[in-house]
Amino acid sequence: MNNLLLPQNSPRVFIICDQDATAPIWGHIIRDKGLIAILETSVERAMQRSIEEIPDLIVIDVNAPHPQRMELCKKFRALGPSPILLFLPVNHEQEILEAYQIGVDECVVKPISPAIFLAKILAWSRRSWSEPMKPRQTDRLKLDPSHRSAVGANKQEIKLTNLEFRLLHLLMSRPGYVFPAEEIIETVWGAEGDVALLKNVVYRLRKKLEEEASEAHLIKTWPRGYSFVDD
Repeated sequence: MNNLLLPQNSPRVFIICDQDATAPIWGHIIRDKGLIAILETSVERAMQRSIEEIPDLIVIDVNAPHPQRMELCKKFRALGPSPILLFLPVNHEQEILEAYQIGVDECVVKPISPAIFLAKILAWSRRSWSEPMKPRQTDRLKLDPSHRSAVGANKQEIKLTNLEFRLLHLLMSRPGYVFPAEEIIETVWGAEGDVALLKNVVYRLRKKLEEEASEAHLIKTWPRGYSFVDD
């Protein structure tokens, strides 16, 4: 099934699989159930596409050495809170424990049947898709999830990273409300976030909004958090 024929709001599954025989099978199984499969067989290209895509679920199935697998998981976890399923070639307890510590949501030891693979994908997709992102619009800014972008008063489209988009989407959900830093970190990053990461994303987001959309002072800093200001 072609992705172009799927509804725009279908869950998006980003699959990184470097095995020529397995990758198309995973993609076919997912598309056959009406989900959007973003399939990448190169780890390098996957990291590049991760900046452009907003997946609802990430599947990592690569025949790489342990350190490279862990580094790949860390990089994807840093991009956002989407669930990560890591496929492992052997049942190695230390590697599994390390994967969970860096933010992987489930480790799956191969071999795995297509039926079990699909069951896991559907279960995690439902969990990830329970609260789909909706467009946000205020007097000064419009946020478009389908393009992961914002449009200001000058009608200039601002491309956002995953973290920038998720942070702005959260703040715009309740204009004027002061979101505590802890709540923002839990929503946007999960266990892998901290105040330093939050401050960095806020800085980058403010700079983009001011320089590319001529919209300053939309995000206000408070002693214990941040709010979106639209007046």
